[in-house]
Amino acid sequence: MILTLMAAAAAPAMMPVNDTPVGWQIGRRNAPKTLVEYGALNCPHCAEFNKLAGPTIMKAVRAGRVRFEYRPFIIFPHDVAATLIARCVPVSRRFQFVDAYYQATRGFTDKLQAADRTALEAAGQKGDAELNRQLVAVTGMKPLAARFGLTGAAVDRCVSDAKGMAWVNAALEKAQGAGVTGTPTFELNGQRVQFTSFDDVADKLK
Repeated sequence: MILTLMAAAAAPAMMPVNDTPVGWQIGRRNAPKTLVEYGALNCPHCAEFNKLAGPTIMKAVRAGRVRFEYRPFIIFPHDVAATLIARCVPVSRRFQFVDAYYQATRGFTDKLQAADRTALEAAGQKGDAELNRQLVAVTGMKPLAARFGLTGAAVDRCVSDAKGMAWVNAALEKAQGAGVTGTPTFELNGQRVQFTSFDDVADKLK
C-alpha cells in the first residue's frame, strides 16, 4: 500500500520524505501516529491495498496525523531488482516511483512468468548482479525507471551494486527478526495491526 502523491507538490513542507535504515518515510516527524508497512513491490495484495487504501492514508499524512514508513520485504524473484531501483530514485520521488511500480507490477510479473527459465538460471549462476540485470531486462523495468530519471546504464549499475544488495538483505533480515513473514504487514505506533477492511484503515488513523 504505497501512497499516490499527486498532491505532494502543492504542500511539500507538509510532506517531507527521508531515508531510514530499513526503508523510507513521509510525513511530519511529530505526527501522533506512525504507520509502517512491510511490502513487496511485486506483491499483488500490496498493490491492491495501495490502490484502495492509499488515498485514505495520504489524507491522514497530509493532515499531519500520520507519518508513514515503507519497508521493502523480499518475496518474489524480481523484488530485489525493483527495490534497488526504488532506492536509486531520488528520495523526494521515492514514493511516487513505488506507487507507479505497483500500478505496473502485474505486467512485470506476467513477463517474468513468460521468460526463458534457462537463461535466468544461467544468469543466476554468474551471480546476483547478473541475475538482477537479466530480471530487469525480461520484465521491462527500464522504461518506468526512465520516467524517474534513471538511464538504462544507471539501472544496470544500480541493480549490480553490492552495497545496495547488502542493504536489501539487511533490511530483510531485520524484518524477519521482527516476525514478519508476508506482505503487506503493518505496524501502528510500534504495534502489529491488522486492517479488517478499507474503512478500518480510516478508523485506525483518526
